[in-house]
Amino acid sequence: MSDVITFNTENNSWQTFPQNDFICSGKGLGQLSRTMMKPKMLEIGCDVGDTAEFMLRSHPMLHLTSIDPYENYVDWNGRPLNEREEVYVSVMERMKHWPDRFELIRMTSDSAVQIFKDEEFDIIFIDGLHTYDQLSKDCDNYYSKLKPGGIFSGHDFTAIEGVNRAAKEFASKVGKEILITECDVWYWIK
Repeated sequence: MSDVITFNTENNSWQTFPQNDFICSGKGLGQLSRTMMKPKMLEIGCDVGDTAEFMLRSHPMLHLTSIDPYENYVDWNGRPLNEREEVYVSVMERMKHWPDRFELIRMTSDSAVQIFKDEEFDIIFIDGLHTYDQLSKDCDNYYSKLKPGGIFSGHDFTAIEGVNRAAKEFASKVGKEILITECDVWYWIK
């Protein structure tokens, strides 16, 4: 059994509750966000909703906006991901417990960027299309959407070479050092 950190808003203390053995990429983010009182988070790439659900369960004051077009595509490793409409329906059922704290925008990240204001989010988590080109674009497009002092992050830093290279290049461009949490999440504080 592992523990999940959750915030008790009545006495402003953190506590843990048991969780199954599955550890999603949100675990490290949950720990990083614990000092934020009412964080607004943007997730690029919701997929089956593991990170979204984890974050919503872990932080009862968090508001999460996820972007995912749920279109069939070929993943970074050449694997076709089909039946995305069924995945979308499943995610919406899974997230029905948080109607006031979860919003899903069914668009590509390239198209959705125009919706958001600069410095709108406290946390940005990039876990969309895991290619060098797309992560480079997402970093360029969304960094301005993060507040100063916010967490800029993504998944699969050591697992996927293109992600690693794009994250390192962008970090260098903005003068930041990449840090790593559990579950292969890269991040820095803006």
